[in-house]
Amino acid sequence: VPLSTVLKHLRLSICQLEDISIRCVSCIAFIDAVMLMSSLWGAFGSLIGLFYAGMQVMVPCLPPVPLSTSVFTTDEYMGSWHFVAVAVWDEDDLKSFETTDSSVLHIQRGENDTLTVIERARVGDQCQKNKWTYVTMPLMEHFLFRSDYNTIALVWDGKFINCSSCIILLFVDEDEATSAMLFARSEKIPDEVIKEFKSKMECVYMEDFAQAPLKQGYCKLDEAA
Repeated sequence: VPLSTVLKHLRLSICQLEDISIRCVSCIAFIDAVMLMSSLWGAFGSLIGLFYAGMQVMVPCLPPVPLSTSVFTTDEYMGSWHFVAVAVWDEDDLKSFETTDSSVLHIQRGENDTLTVIERARVGDQCQKNKWTYVTMPLMEHFLFRSDYNTIALVWDGKFINCSSCIILLFVDEDEATSAMLFARSEKIPDEVIKEFKSKMECVYMEDFAQAPLKQGYCKLDEAA
């Protein structure tokens, strides 16, 4: 399915939310910006990069250009990432996080321009293991596509929230649920980083927020069933 079709469908569906007065405008602007970057970045990367940097000066909370997959698939970003917090546009999209005490992602390169993502999550008293494959495409260098094409992802460097050891993953699934998830290399990060993430997400109207409780600790790989 062409990415432009997916994004246009998402753009129209967002407008069907009950509370569209502000959120719809913000969501449309966000999706339109992603579509614009996807269309033009390959041909005018340097020029668009300078333009976008200038836009950020005028609109400080505007997200930076997402990491390209050629950057994200380097050794710098492989390995383990601890889930810290999540922000969403629709409060109902937080329900899937309510029973999760902690979660760790382990990202590694696979064959044929793929990434293997293994999650070890503590849900209630149980450790669960999930595994996904994401596909990269050179012509759409900012997007990660889950192998079943039911989910797309974008990645931002944590420098956006003053955390050089963090990343922000934006997921859009087949039900059009959108979530921005903060991950960190270490199990604990300063409260200031979490506050900055929450503030930046609120600035783009992702006002519903949840933080990992971390009451029972992280699952080890051999604990996850």
